[in-house]
Amino acid sequence: MIILIVGAGIIGSIYGWALSKAGHDVTHLVRPGKSQQLAKGIPIDLLDSRKGYVKQYIGLYALKVTETLSLSDGFELVIVPTKPYQVEDALKQITPYTDKADYLLLTQNWNGTTAIDSILPQFRYVYGDAKAGGSLQNGTLISAIFPTIDLGQVNGQKDNCLTKTTALFESIGVKPNLQDNILHYIWVQYAINAGLWPALVRAGGLEALLHDRRTGDLSLFAVKECLEVAARRGVDLKKYPDARMYSNTSFIARQITGFILRLLFRFNQSVQRSSAHALADPQEIKMSFYDLLNTGRELGVDMPIMSNFESDIIRFADSHRN
Repeated sequence: MIILIVGAGIIGSIYGWALSKAGHDVTHLVRPGKSQQLAKGIPIDLLDSRKGYVKQYIGLYALKVTETLSLSDGFELVIVPTKPYQVEDALKQITPYTDKADYLLLTQNWNGTTAIDSILPQFRYVYGDAKAGGSLQNGTLISAIFPTIDLGQVNGQKDNCLTKTTALFESIGVKPNLQDNILHYIWVQYAINAGLWPALVRAGGLEALLHDRRTGDLSLFAVKECLEVAARRGVDLKKYPDARMYSNTSFIARQITGFILRLLFRFNQSVQRSSAHALADPQEIKMSFYDLLNTGRELGVDMPIMSNFESDIIRFADSHRN
């Protein structure tokens, strides 16, 4: 398949590498002047959880890049692994040159798809929740890829773009989990992240949070508040195992959940790598925090724990302004 990936960031580079290895024709669209920086490729150190694949790959991703687009490029699928606040601008720039391509939006969403639908019809795009991650360390992409990915179309549609995207990931050993209501699934993930990030900010990072039981407990309460906001929006939390894990905040449940999370983040190297960039984007953290807090206030959800983190979020965002 002829694929365009927007950018050469962490998620785009991981999946671009995997797709290229499987024989797909992958091009990364990068900003002007970036091509020269990527001329020698991206060094990769990747832990691979896919069945039947070498468990660790250390090498070079010799990616193909472009700074311009043309209708003659013939892309069949465009992958957009951007922050939620970047999606609309990316689509406006790209859609005029990709009139025959379908789209995979590997991004979060909290505000629905009205703006996206004004740019791209629903039958041409799929939402996905990436199961990969990492961070750049001394110029090397220290990363991990997992054997699943969550995909779906809004309103439960199952158009050709979903069939195409499903087959694409199956071709690289990644099993698609098809979500009947992809927006509800993404809202749950968004709510969980929005509840966990403030505690990470207050603690100063993941390692510090793992040793800070008090702030760790507060993070579980914050997630529960955020999930209640999703529930008020109509999400059936019982359908999502990730949500059930945070719904019971009794003392025993907190101990069990905290123990499970500490095991994952301390001893699972793939999880460690994929979460290493947790505090990398202050703008996204601040946006998600206020998305949940403001929606909760509008819907009458009591959110004392999230509100208590507000000063931490403000200080964190202010300290990272350019």
